Amino acid sequence: MTYQNNPLFQPNSPPVAAPTPADIAVAEARQAALDAQSAATDAAESKDAADLVASQVAAQIDAAEDIVDEVEAAATDFTPIVFAGTSLTINAANAATYNGRYLSCTASSAVTITYGNDITGSFFSLIGQDGSGRVTLSAGSGATMRNAQLLFKTRGTGVIVSVVLTGNATGTNAVYSLNGDVAV
Repeated sequence: MTYQNNPLFQPNSPPVAAPTPADIAVAEARQAALDAQSAATDAAESKDAADLVASQVAAQIDAAEDIVDEVEAAATDFTPIVFAGTSLTINAANAATYNGRYLSCTASSAVTITYGNDITGSFFSLIGQDGSGRVTLSAGSGATMRNAQLLFKTRGTGVIVSVVLTGNATGTNAVYSLNGDVAV
């Protein structure tokens, strides 16, 4: 091993001075400043991330509150509407009465409920056969009532079905979906 180019091992090199307490204090202060700068950068990045998360959470809370408001507005009255008659047409003129409500049909003879072609927006109703008269659900002129089984009468006493407006592109061609315990 050769020591020719290393000043520490050359015999006539000047001695290397040990750092003074002032040199050590300056080096420690510089390191502390770098550590503080790094911590400040980390804190700023964490704050930015926290602010982003906080704004996302706030947006989700606002959306949830909007949904709660809509549900509360739509579900202000859970009292069943008792219908003892045998024929009812639900259309734009009276849709607000039946929208989101349970219609309890109590007749002892057959009941027909016809849904008009002019209901728009969001609409659904629940129909219960609470009497012995089976309930036929039909679409008025220009409207369509759909059911996957092509069945449009309640099965019997105690049955509940739903009718949901699924579209009305022109305002005169409502399409409804009938779901629940239906039969021939």
